[in-house]
Amino acid sequence: MKEKRLIVNADDFGMSAGITDAILIAHRHGFLTSTSLMANMPGAGYALEQARRAPDLGIGVHLNICEGRPILPKSEVKSLVDANGNFHAPPAMIRKLSRWQVVGSELEAEFRAQITWMKQRGFRPTHADSHHHMHLYPAALRPFARALRTEEVRCVRASRFSHWPMDQPKLAPDKNRPIRRAAVRAYRAFAQAALRVQFKSPESRLAFIASHPRDPEALRDRWAAVLENLAPGTYELACHPGLFDPAFSPGDRIHSQREAELYCLTDRALREHLQRNEVRLISYHDLAHQALMDGTIANAVAS
Repeated sequence: MKEKRLIVNADDFGMSAGITDAILIAHRHGFLTSTSLMANMPGAGYALEQARRAPDLGIGVHLNICEGRPILPKSEVKSLVDANGNFHAPPAMIRKLSRWQVVGSELEAEFRAQITWMKQRGFRPTHADSHHHMHLYPAALRPFARALRTEEVRCVRASRFSHWPMDQPKLAPDKNRPIRRAAVRAYRAFAQAALRVQFKSPESRLAFIASHPRDPEALRDRWAAVLENLAPGTYELACHPGLFDPAFSPGDRIHSQREAELYCLTDRALREHLQRNEVRLISYHDLAHQALMDGTIANAVAS
């Protein structure tokens, strides 16, 4: 019988000291298995310095084109930055990607620069995803895949979601817009299929009702419901733990949610829940190793 496998991945590693410290706490004292580094953020160096003390933590790259400044000089990524050399904020970048107002070669070059920055410091990314899922927009999907193939990153985040419990219609945030919802679902399935031809990924990410994301107890109940209903397969639970950081948190709209997620990730009862439901925790490193052993991505990376 196919087993249940779960990657628990924290985004935003290196975004701030409080986020970095929380991710390491969740790994050392909880059930976090993996994280994704924001290589272009000021705290990235601190994050990798601390990560050397956590050898079992899988570290991927959280490719970022909508916050902070690029790794490359602004003259090399003109379509991605404003007059001050900063990345366009998420709403503006989404508009540019949706209208194909970005240069694909610039996207690919910046993606590669962020991966290279990490590799030059002794860390080969176990996987790639992106801040605010920017790589999933059609204008970015091909540059993303080209950059990963060139840099030999073997695993990517799943493009589609699985909703648990399955009988909860409120899981869809745009439930009153069925045509749009169907189109988004179809595109995510397409992106999932396109990327899985070239890279290894989980079958899907887990999504669940989170009507009170800042309430630790309510959030824990949601996570427990997900784990109870988990079908056999390989999944990712993406999260954003963080500790309050006076230099960062006041301007962070999800800082309370980050603290609630850290509470859940270090909750002993949830860890026991994983064990009772026979959910095996893995990292993207494990996924990549499996892919190399069974040869599912060797040809794609070599091509």
